[in-house]
Amino acid sequence: MKMNVNTTEIKNQRDKRCLSQEQLAEIAGLSLRTVQRIEAKGVASGESIKSIAAALDLDCQQLLAAQSTTNNTQAPVPPSQPIPSRPLPASQHLRVKYLIGLLAVIVANCFGFWGIYSAFQSGSIDQQTMTLLKDTVAITLLLSIAVICYRGWRKQVFKFDL
Repeated sequence: MKMNVNTTEIKNQRDKRCLSQEQLAEIAGLSLRTVQRIEAKGVASGESIKSIAAALDLDCQQLLAAQSTTNNTQAPVPPSQPIPSRPLPASQHLRVKYLIGLLAVIVANCFGFWGIYSAFQSGSIDQQTMTLLKDTVAITLLLSIAVICYRGWRKQVFKFDL
C-alpha cells in the first residue's frame, strides 16, 4: 500500500542531520534509488516510511502527507504502532552474511578433521589415508576461505589494504 509522504519534511530532516540521500538510504536499510524516488515522487510504502522515520528518529506521522494515495483503502500508520529498531545498513547485512558463511565453512571443516582423527584413532583408516584426507580437508578449508574473502573484497564488504 503506497502512501503520500511529505517530501519537504524528509528533505529538511535529512539536511538538518547533514545526511546525503545515500547516507539516509544506508542508515534506513533502503536502496539509494528508493530514497531518491520517495523524495522525487512523494509516494512510499509503509515499510519504507517506517525505515526512514527510524533512521531520522521521527514518528511516522511526521513524514506522512495529509492523505494516503492509491484507493485510500488503508489509513496511514497509526501513531500507536511502535517504530521498529534501526535496521542494519545494507553493507552490514552483507558483512554479517559473509562472516556467517566463513564461520560455517570453518565449523564444517573442523567436523571433518574430527571425523578423520576419530577414524584414525579407532583403526578404521591407516596413516597414509589419514594424511591424504587431512591434507584434502585442509586445502578445501583454505580455498573456501580464500574464495569467500575474495568475493567479499570484490563486493567491497571486506576492505583489505594491500
